[in-house]
Amino acid sequence: MREIDLHGHRHDDVRQNLESDIIMEYNNGNFPIRIITGNSLIMKKIVHSAVDKQKFKSKEEFHNSGAIIVYE
Repeated sequence: MREIDLHGHRHDDVRQNLESDIIMEYNNGNFPIRIITGNSLIMKKIVHSAVDKQKFKSKEEFHNSGAIIVYE
């Protein structure tokens, strides 16, 4: 499974770039993908917002609360 690791990225940078990164992975046939957020609640909200805007689905990974799975 492809991953997008957001560790070390600024919230503003993620807000600006994540939607296009998700769309690129989708267009390249790489779904589902795992987005690594760490424990940051703000980063998780940013990810869920970007996913919702693109009408994809997401869920926190069962055994790793610092990762979100994005799928169709």
